[in-house]
Amino acid sequence: MRNENIVLTRGQIGLWSSIIGGVALLMGIVGLIWQGGFNDLIIAVLGVGTVGIVLWAVMTPQEFRAFVSGRQARYSTSAVFGALLLIGIVALVYVVLQRAVIVLDMTEGQRFSISDETRNILRQITRPIRITGFYSPRTLSQREIDDQFFRLYEEGSNQKITRNYVDPDEQPAMAQKFGVTSDGEVFLSYLNTDGSVDFNSVSRLPRSESQERDMTEAISRLLISGTLTVYFDQSHAERDPLSAEPQGLSGINNGIRESGLITYPISISDLAASGGNIPETASAVILARPTTDFSEAEIAVIDRYLQKGGALFIMADVLFNQDAFLRFDGLFNHYLWEHFGIRALDAAVVDEASHGQTLLDIVSAAIYPENDIARRLDQNNAPTLFKIARPVEVSTTPAENVPNGKVIMSSPQSYGETDLKTLGETETYKFDQGVDIPGPLSTVAWSYNRTTGAKVLLVGDSDFATNSLVQTGGNGILFTDGLSWLTGFSDRINFAPQAYGTGSPVIFVDGQTLDVISFITVILLPGLVFAVGLGIWIRRVRA
Repeated sequence: MRNENIVLTRGQIGLWSSIIGGVALLMGIVGLIWQGGFNDLIIAVLGVGTVGIVLWAVMTPQEFRAFVSGRQARYSTSAVFGALLLIGIVALVYVVLQRAVIVLDMTEGQRFSISDETRNILRQITRPIRITGFYSPRTLSQREIDDQFFRLYEEGSNQKITRNYVDPDEQPAMAQKFGVTSDGEVFLSYLNTDGSVDFNSVSRLPRSESQERDMTEAISRLLISGTLTVYFDQSHAERDPLSAEPQGLSGINNGIRESGLITYPISISDLAASGGNIPETASAVILARPTTDFSEAEIAVIDRYLQKGGALFIMADVLFNQDAFLRFDGLFNHYLWEHFGIRALDAAVVDEASHGQTLLDIVSAAIYPENDIARRLDQNNAPTLFKIARPVEVSTTPAENVPNGKVIMSSPQSYGETDLKTLGETETYKFDQGVDIPGPLSTVAWSYNRTTGAKVLLVGDSDFATNSLVQTGGNGILFTDGLSWLTGFSDRINFAPQAYGTGSPVIFVDGQTLDVISFITVILLPGLVFAVGLGIWIRRVRA
């Protein structure tokens, strides 16, 4: 074995320094354009390039001067810098276009564009709105798909809507502040003047197949948030809207708030005692199972409110106490019948054909869909469930300007048990011909005064809206759409989607893959050609 010494000449060092320095400078400039700024790697690459060029000039000064000012340089400098300029311009244009909110739908049917109805709603935006999405690394592909859709709204609103994505794993405190419960959740909110999120306006974006409908209606709810107020009466031992217990109403209360409406408690009995009135800003008043009947003074408070176009959501349970709410001969029941043509009956519905665990657990058997309250109800796939419900009578000869109607009916095999004393004491019941009320029976009814604009919705049960049952079948739909009808909320966010739904492209490439493809086609391939040409040129210079 023999030892061989490796000898490096100044010319060889200069050659490799020029190649390494030139390539490093090119990579550093391209990286600077690509990233839109400096980082540690770009600074290091530019440093290597600078050192390489300086070392080339020091080790082979004659060749360096010839490269800069020689005859061949005069013929090739323009080509070299032209190639560099071309690569830089192409990279810069790609970065600008890739990061800009530029949307172009070239499909014949405009399948990937938002509808004109959505654009009309976006024109109503006067305050900046933020879309905040929470995506962990596990849902990056979903984020890329969602981002394409969100860009349509950013472009359609002239950047009044902006996007922000948060990794809940890296920022758990922020996720907790928004109330994130699962990966990939998206929220809408207003922005404060300093650009921060207005957490009083945060609402969760529904995720369903109706992507544009969900987003546009969520924006509509945000636009009218704070303009509708719902009051829960608490003067007659009604159900508590803040209670999270099974019999409480915190679920519907939170749902109302998430829809952009404001809720407050109110005491009609206190207003009656002081001569006060229900606030004119009240979009609706909810009477969720009062236990005792209303006095003349309290009815007068309600009447003044309805005469000004108010709305009343009444939930009347079967009660076994004295002076029960809406007893048949009670003052308030008489008021409803006289003014709105609807009233509660002193009975409990027993249904032998359409029921749950017992014959008193009433499942809706028929629905009248001609009213907005029942349009989304489906007794086959999502029936309503009432527990010990009262039948509701609807007048067949209402006043000329006060139309009324039925919403939900029991089956023809049902009847109204009128012996409430025996039912309450022994929990037994049987049909007595000529005493009990034969079915089918209405359990939900509505009435509307065209002259004053007053609306009343009477439901012969309150259990359906409690935390334990509101998510059962169509119970939540009945409450939501009933309240929407009373407040006019549904009219203000009415939105019919376009024939083609906005969705992801037929062929989808995520952002990371797109960057790799763009880097190869825009930077790497032209760069390799340039590098090969530079090497050949340097070789000829040294020949």
